[in-house]
Amino acid sequence: MTIELLGYRAAEIGAICVEFLNMGLLFGLIYLYIKSYRQIKIGFTIGLMLFASFLLLRSIFAVALLILDSDMISGNHEFLSSIIEFIALAILLKVTWDY
Repeated sequence: MTIELLGYRAAEIGAICVEFLNMGLLFGLIYLYIKSYRQIKIGFTIGLMLFASFLLLRSIFAVALLILDSDMISGNHEFLSSIIEFIALAILLKVTWDY
């Protein structure tokens, strides 16, 4: 027996909810990084803003794909998500390495 709401399974609803929570946290981080950059103006903060922005973009794509095509959970969505996460982690590594 699976729980469904508006045609979505419980796992899909849970994944969407977690992504929205992630987006809330990432918006908070971006806000703090912008506030910090205005005060100290160093490149490290710009790198952190880019890192958080790419993770936010990944979460937005994840929610859109989950809502539009819930059968895509283990297909192209994972590939796209992995590429965006790789870019975000590469930015974090570069910024951390430089500073």
